[in-house]
Amino acid sequence: MSDLEPSVSLASSIGALVVTFLIITPVAGTLLGFNWTQAVLIGGFSGSVAVLSAWLTARRAGGD
Repeated sequence: MSDLEPSVSLASSIGALVVTFLIITPVAGTLLGFNWTQAVLIGGFSGSVAVLSAWLTARRAGGD
């Protein structure tokens, strides 16, 4: 196991969170008609699901 793996995993987790939040929140707020509080909550939830998915994918790829 390399010393680089935790930082790569952290970077992919943060990237998944930010990208998902920035895509889902405006879509939920403008196109789907949710108010902005609901849109932020939906974006945060979908971001956390994306982080979980990235973490599981990295774990499977690492053979853990």
